[in-house]
Parts: sequence; structure tokens; C-alpha cells
Amino acid sequence: MINKYSIILLLAALANMSCVQKNIEIGEVAIIPQPEQLMVEIGYFEINENTTVSVESRAQLALANLFFDQFTVVSGWKPKVDIGDKGDIVFSTDATIVEEAYNLEVNPKKISIMAGSEAGFFYALQSLKQLLPVSFYSGKLQPNIVWGVPSVRIQDKPAFEWRGYMLDVSRHFFDKEQVMEVLDFMAESKLNRFHWHLTDDQGWRVEIKSYPKLTEVGAWRMDYNITDENVSNWFGRPIQKPGEKPSYGGYYTQEDIKEIVAYAKERFIEVVPEIDMPGHAQAMVASYPEIGCVNSEKYVATGGVVKNNTLNPGKEETFVFAEKMLNEVMDLFPFNYMHIGGDECNKSQWLKDPDAQRKIKEEGLKDVYELQSYFIKRIEKIINARGKIMIGWDEILEGGLAPNATVMSWRGEEGGIEAAKMGHEVIMTPSNYCYIDLKQGHDDLEPNLGYSQLLLSTAYSYDVIPKDISEEEAGLIKGIQANMWTESISDWGKLTYMTFPRLYAIAESGWTSPEIKDWDNFTNRLQTQFLRLDNQGVRYAVSAFSPWIDHTGQGDHIEIALKTEVNDLEIFYTLDGSEPTMESKSYNGSFKINHSTSIKARAFKDGEAVGYTSSMDFYVHKAAGKLDESPDLKKLTDLNYGKLNKSDPNWVSFKNGMEVTIEFDSLTAVKEVKFDALRFTIAGIYPPKNVEVHGSENGKDYYKLGETDKIDISHVQGRNKIPFQIGFNPVKVKSLKIIGKHINPIPQEHHMSGANATIKVDEIVVE
Repeated sequence: MINKYSIILLLAALANMSCVQKNIEIGEVAIIPQPEQLMVEIGYFEINENTTVSVESRAQLALANLFFDQFTVVSGWKPKVDIGDKGDIVFSTDATIVEEAYNLEVNPKKISIMAGSEAGFFYALQSLKQLLPVSFYSGKLQPNIVWGVPSVRIQDKPAFEWRGYMLDVSRHFFDKEQVMEVLDFMAESKLNRFHWHLTDDQGWRVEIKSYPKLTEVGAWRMDYNITDENVSNWFGRPIQKPGEKPSYGGYYTQEDIKEIVAYAKERFIEVVPEIDMPGHAQAMVASYPEIGCVNSEKYVATGGVVKNNTLNPGKEETFVFAEKMLNEVMDLFPFNYMHIGGDECNKSQWLKDPDAQRKIKEEGLKDVYELQSYFIKRIEKIINARGKIMIGWDEILEGGLAPNATVMSWRGEEGGIEAAKMGHEVIMTPSNYCYIDLKQGHDDLEPNLGYSQLLLSTAYSYDVIPKDISEEEAGLIKGIQANMWTESISDWGKLTYMTFPRLYAIAESGWTSPEIKDWDNFTNRLQTQFLRLDNQGVRYAVSAFSPWIDHTGQGDHIEIALKTEVNDLEIFYTLDGSEPTMESKSYNGSFKINHSTSIKARAFKDGEAVGYTSSMDFYVHKAAGKLDESPDLKKLTDLNYGKLNKSDPNWVSFKNGMEVTIEFDSLTAVKEVKFDALRFTIAGIYPPKNVEVHGSENGKDYYKLGETDKIDISHVQGRNKIPFQIGFNPVKVKSLKIIGKHINPIPQEHHMSGANATIKVDEIVVE
């Protein structure tokens, strides 16, 4: 029975419900990659629980549900999606719009999405997502938010057909769920080719039922737990020893791959598997030694450059293996391309191998380069027989290019240009623009991941079509690809840090016409993209927004210059080690320091801190300028400090041990000597195994003041700076002698075992 009191309570409850505050959040117009045409208009469209979406077909229905299901997670509701033409958000097919292109119009009353292909509708939705507020990306329930989409008119299309991302899962393994996350961020950036580097010396990652040892043996290697991103220890790691059981690895079952392929198809991404051969094949050779060469190793590589890692093109069983294995791989990937690597093949094995030499004579080949071409051409026939196109790195040009091959140009543009002039399709991925495993900022301020350097601005500046090629040849350039090699990328956080934001730069080069690309506009949009990543909890690099601290020694002082890669930022700095704020000193030009100083610098934009705080210590010390008798040795006391880069000119090399004598003008009180030595073991550069400091009051008679303990280098390989600090009781001396003993020879199992190490030292600081 309902009485008067019950009615009053019901009305009060309804009143309370109606008072629930709905907050409207409105997104920003900051789309990456930049649309071809974009006009911002007045107002915004509200997406709420009453919004309806109309589509024309079941295919569009699946697309729309894939997108709008995201509202269920963040709002607790989703717009109603159905086939029809009366919705607030309407899909309309326009056959005049080219493949992958779309038009998107948003006004306060309606959102219209027009495309000529399902891919076009998909990419329109990716742009729509970037028009939503950044909090939409959090994945957290926010039931009281109405999502405001700013009014825009967009006409958009891709500049290039091939917009790729390569992930190397051999050096470090990423599981099925992580690969799907890669596909997600590719799709949001309108990338459409996932190049999956499934095999290499350090691991085989795909189940092959006809050759089970590929995963039983080839998927596993020794793990020495070297994951510290301040010490890059990949190159020259110890090999597997007899009796040791491999403990690191993994592989994808065929069911895993089918799931990943289906997931990619939903996102209009073609998966391009790579089986690297005839080089980079150590995991294959370890699994099936009969397809290797003379002296081939019987273990999966642990890291770095491997010497005897090549398949044997002189044996017919190699081609029997390749045909059966490749056909099983191609069964799993119902796409157009098959990548066979072909790079960095160690042909020296073929010079020694009797089967390889016999094959050269039988086939009338000139040399091992033509033997590689013979191998590649036979492999191409296997791939072409399945109606697929073979891709190889640009080394497949050596000895003659296979007739139907597509070339992926990584050693600069030259290989791609040569292939295009021969009439072959080309994918541009030159390492100096597209290798996103390289450092992306100041050598001493970035995590010690990767090698060499690729700045964000450099990646963004790349023009995919090389200069000085004909219009016909330019038409053979299919597009661009970012490559993530994972020698030093051992976990997801490192992968995303090195991927973002450089992937956005490369994605924009692949999608956006070069005429409308603009660095300042791009970096402005990046700041909104960073907020999206923050809401997802994704680690990324802000190197381009962070100050570089450059210095030049000037005899008795150091001149400091600060800069950022991004334009129009304000830089503030401190000289006492405190955190910079906008109340700190404003940088308006280079300045001098004449005593040891800890410098910290931070960039700001519109009153907000951006980037990270850059921090470096510089020493103005008692020995400054005291080594001037030799142009090379004088660099040891010129107040210029070497970066973590073996090519930095401030490093001084010693081939047969280090001995340096510093002469003072008069008796000088000293208590400490310190310096950095470079460790870059792939190039045979090691720190001294121990250091002694001797002093003299007359410049003739020396006595030991102090020494370091001997350094154990049995497992210490990689690249970083090794600090030496030798303290002793204060004493007055006229001269100092610093003696460093070099490693002779470099130990077994190291990359350059048997050779004498080189010592590289920068500034010798005396205090």
C-alpha cells in the first residue's frame, strides 16, 4: 500500500537523483598524425548515455562497437549502436573517398563520419578518440562525465601505403598480451604494418610443428639478469657453458599467433613475419646443427655479435628445411608479405665451409656474395609459389637482387634508391631516422639504452621520398617504418620509453603530406598526447623538452650553454644543486663558472614545467691547464668532459697502458685524483684494471700516494662510464704521476677476446 509518506520519500529520492551533477569535459584539437585538412569551428558535441550511433552494415556495426565499447569502461554506459540512418553519430559510405581516407564533421548537433572503405571508418574513429578529453584515456570509471567533442571539419588521407612498426622479440621476448598492446598503439597512430622480427641469434619465437626443436632449443638462452638501464651490458655477454640450463625465453604457439593475427585484422594492420636468414640464424643452427656451417656453435646466443651464425647454402637439406618451415609460417599469416631478413650475413664461414665452396663451383658463382644471392633467389621462389612477396633488408642487393623482392632500406637511403632504380618496391627505414632503440637526448642525461643517437626532431625531419629520383621511381617508395630492436629493451617500460614520442614523429611522416608537416605545431600537439599517455600510465620520453647542458673548457673556467630541442621554451637553472623553478635564474645566454659547480636546469612553457630536470657536475680543479705539452694529452686537463659516446673527442686513448704526469708550478696541496674511464667493450675499450697515483716533491723522485682495487672484468661488458676516485692523506707535491694498467689480453668469451684493450679517459680532476 502506497501512503502519503511513501510518495513524499519517492519524490525526494527523484529530486536527489536529478541533482546529480554531470560535468562536461571538452577535448582539445590535437590529433597525431596531423590530418590533411582540419578546420576548428565553434561549439562541441556531447556524447552521453542517450547518444545513438547509426551504421550501414554489419561490418560497420562491428567497427563501431569495437570503438564505443570503450565508453562502457570509463562511463558505465555506451552509446546505442544500430544499423540505420537516424543516429546522432552517423556512418555514411562515399565511394569517391579513397582507401583509408575519411571525412569527419563534428557540430553541436551531430557527428558525421564518411569513408569509402572500412579502414577509412576505422581511422576516422581514431581521430574522434583524440578529440575526446584526455581523461577518457584513463580506463577508470567516471560515470558523471559528459564527453564533449570540439566542433571540427576534417578531410584526411594517408600520404603513404606502408606505415610500419617493427618489434624485435628475439633479443627480448614480449608476450601475446603485450604484442596486442603494440597493435593498439599502432592503430591509434594510424599505422598499418606490424613487422614482427620473430627470429634471430638470441631466440626463435614461433611454434613450428614440423621442426619442434626450434622452440624446444631455439627459444631459450642463458639469462644473466643484466637489466639495469644505467649500464648497457648486451654486447659481448657470456656464452652458455657446458652443464648450464638456459633459463630465459619464450615463444608464441600457433594458437597465440592466430589470436594476434585476428586482433590485428580488426585494427586494419597487416602482420609481416620475419624469419631472418641466412645470417642471424644462430637459434636455428643451435636447434638443427645439420643446416649450419663448419665450426658453427651449438648454443643459442646470449647477446651481441655472433660469429658462426649462418645457414649453409651449400647443403640441400638447408633448402628442404627452409621450404617446409617457411610454408608453415606462411600458413599462419594470411597477408601479402614474408620478410626473410638477409642482413649482416657473416660470409666468412662460407669461405671455409666445403659444402659452400662446392656450391659456388657447381653453380658457376663468382664469390660468397653471389652465393648469398643464390640463397635469397631460391628462398624467393618458395615465397612466390605461395602468391606472396618477399621482403629483405637492403643487403639482399649484394650479388644480385631477387627478381620480385621488395627492399627495406636501413643502411641509409642508398639501398632503397638503388632498388627503386631497378624497378623494385622499397620501404624506407634508414637507421639514422627510423631506429627508435637509439638514445633520444644528451648522452649523459638519458637512460643508457640503445646505442648511437636519434633525436625526436631528426626523426620528424625525415622526408620519405629521397631527393634526385624520378617521379616513376618515387612511386615505388611504399612508405616508412619505425624499428624497435630490443638488445637493451628488456621490459615494457623501456619499450614504451623508447617508442614514444618518436613513433608519433614517424607516424606523421607516413600519414601526413610533407608540405604541411610543422615541427612547432607537432610539439604543441605532443603536450596533449603526453597527457593521454599519463592517463594510461605509460612511460614515455620528454627528452626533446629537457635542457641540454653543453660546456666548453676555457683554461681556468668553463663556459656553460643550455638549449632545448623544442622551440620557445624558457629555461631556468641553479648552481647550488637545488631544484630549478621560475624563481631561479633565467637562462639568457652562455655563462661562466670558475669553481666546481652542480648545475640543474629545467624548461618551462606557459608557466608549467616541461621535460625533466637536467643535472650535471663540473669540476674546476687544481690541475686545469697543466698538461699542455701534447695536443692530445692536454685534453686531460682542459676542463672538457667526455660524454658517454666513444666518438666524443674529449676522450684520450691509451693503447699500451696509461701513464700521465702532471707538473705544477710550485708545491701544491693535493688529496684526491678522480676521472672517468670509458667502457665500450664491443669496440675493445675497457677501463684500466687498476690505477696508482704517485707524487713527487722535486719532479724526479716519486712515491705511491694511493691506488684502486683491481677491477674484476670477467662478466663486466657493455658500455658506460667507470668512475675512478683515488683519495689519500693530504700532501704537497710538485708533480703527480697517474698509472693505469690495461687489460692484456681481453678475456675469453668477451667480444674482442685475445686482443689488447684500449683505455679511454677524459678529464683528470685533482683536488
